[in-house]
Amino acid sequence: MTRSQEEPGRDFSRRSLLQGAALASAAVMMGRMPVLAQTPAVAPSGEAPALAEKAAAGEIPALADRLPKNPSVVTPLEQIGQYGGTIRRAQTSPEGTVDFTHATRATLVEWSLGLDFNVVPGLAESWDINEDATVYTFHLREGLKWSDGTPATADDIIFSVDSVLKHPELYPAPPTWLSVGGVAADVAKIDDVTVSFTFSQPNGLFPRFIAFQGDAAFAPKHYMSQFHPDFAEQADVEKAATDEGFASWVEFYNAKNNAWANPDRPGLGAWQLTSAVGGSSTRATLERNPYYWKIDTEGNQLPYVDGMVWDILDKTAITLRAANGEIDLQYKYLGFQDMPVLTDGQEAGGYNVRQWQLDAPWIAMYMNQSHKDPVLRELMQNLDFRAGLSHAINRPEMNEILFLGLGGTQHPCAIPQDPYYVEGYGYRFTEYDVDEANARLDAAGLTERGGDGMRLRPDGQPLELTISTFVFETGVNASDAYELVVKYWAEVGVKVNVEVLDSTLWGERIRAGEGDIGGYTVAGLLWDIDPLWYVPTSMSTYWAPLFGIWYASNGESGEEPPAHLLELMDTYKELVASSDEEARLELGRSILKHHDENVYMIGTVTAPFQPTVVNNKLVNVLEVGVHSNRARHEEVTWFEQVSFVE
Repeated sequence: MTRSQEEPGRDFSRRSLLQGAALASAAVMMGRMPVLAQTPAVAPSGEAPALAEKAAAGEIPALADRLPKNPSVVTPLEQIGQYGGTIRRAQTSPEGTVDFTHATRATLVEWSLGLDFNVVPGLAESWDINEDATVYTFHLREGLKWSDGTPATADDIIFSVDSVLKHPELYPAPPTWLSVGGVAADVAKIDDVTVSFTFSQPNGLFPRFIAFQGDAAFAPKHYMSQFHPDFAEQADVEKAATDEGFASWVEFYNAKNNAWANPDRPGLGAWQLTSAVGGSSTRATLERNPYYWKIDTEGNQLPYVDGMVWDILDKTAITLRAANGEIDLQYKYLGFQDMPVLTDGQEAGGYNVRQWQLDAPWIAMYMNQSHKDPVLRELMQNLDFRAGLSHAINRPEMNEILFLGLGGTQHPCAIPQDPYYVEGYGYRFTEYDVDEANARLDAAGLTERGGDGMRLRPDGQPLELTISTFVFETGVNASDAYELVVKYWAEVGVKVNVEVLDSTLWGERIRAGEGDIGGYTVAGLLWDIDPLWYVPTSMSTYWAPLFGIWYASNGESGEEPPAHLLELMDTYKELVASSDEEARLELGRSILKHHDENVYMIGTVTAPFQPTVVNNKLVNVLEVGVHSNRARHEEVTWFEQVSFVE
């Protein structure tokens, strides 16, 4: 439906959307979203009827024996919930590493409920940090149990770190969140409920790293050790791997450790997988963990909801199911272009559409600073070249075409909810000015043109660039935005093509430094614990992959970056090492200032919000959340306290 065909009285006007987005943003910025406060001890008193029946029949222990001595006490967002119901979800891929993760995850510390992104107690009820932030000591909740009833102790952490995360075959290099300066932390067991992590250098970000990725540090040793040759006979492990069709014991181990492929793997999250996607099954099912370690303020064991189901569907089917009221909570795979059908379906479908925030709202272009072609590398590293291309983009027109004028026009420089955000950053060179664009491109040495009017490279060859992208959405189909860029840049004599690749092939090419311009979005929230977006720390720093490889390998591979990027890397190292919050903020803001001044990633337009469908019978769901991988998506709404009510 075009805008001229909108029905009278419908609530999908420019004004209604703009007001909604403004109110949502204001609510976040004014800090009105509740956060968790650890309340005084509450005696366990209630449980789901199905679990009470099992306890009465002797199938599981009584409630008090299933919970730790000091359960985590959660203050529900709106009200005490009711037991029962199944949350229906959907996604496009059978992989569960992103979409499913919140349902089965549990970490030593976690993000608070809401949008403050404070680190609060999780499986650890408290922790201590020494003066220079090199030693972290975590005190586990006494009496924690895995979903099969086995005690969860410090031994599980020692196993997970020393025998898995540091194992050279399972992890050729230890994960960055567990390391400083390429050296992994030493983990030590103090007693059954106390562990310490000791770093060779200060690591002021470690609790935040754990909230993001620390579930890998707490695997069930009693179950997983049977698949590990350090704990079982190597020949037996390798035979079992071969019998199940795996090429190596490493693949076998990783499959058994996948909480979304293996229902037998015990977990610590609110729900446990009961059936996985596979074969002819396109649905995954979960049911509540009877040993879950959180209660509400009245002593009721969480979660309230009995279970979850995920159906694997294509994007169009997800939108239609959501509009028909057949999905209870969904924001992934829904975009701005779906708003008309979602808005129209609210009353009949029994749901409401909320406007969550995007932590990666940009449709951006990564200008490859480590290009393998020396002529193009010099161009990409020329600020006049980048500025000229940016000035040539008619962002107001793009905004009207793609977002009805409701989007933004900022380069990637973090979003307002990020603690390092500085108002005003990201707008350099964004004014649509063809004369200035031409002047800048001339200043970059692109003064000669061919017979077709297109500019020539400094070596006299035709200048022809490619924006390499894949199918992704940031409110709309991003390829539509890049096709507009083709038109704008042609007007200033720069020929550019768009190629849409398979996402895996795209990643391989861009990470290998083979692309001219990578087309993708950019993270804007909690990037300090996932720095590759703004600092070349990995091959996945798409605007400088070869320099990122150099950083990640401690100079053993890749290419050494120029001085200004070495300085950026040093600033980030200093940020990680700092145990002083104010000093860390200053360092993070200086990194964003560097991007504001240099624009290595050219932003086109930004999506105004993320449509989020919520069943009208669900309570305790954030009115405004943030779609963020670093916040682990819906984890900030704490699904264990979400409830169906009549």
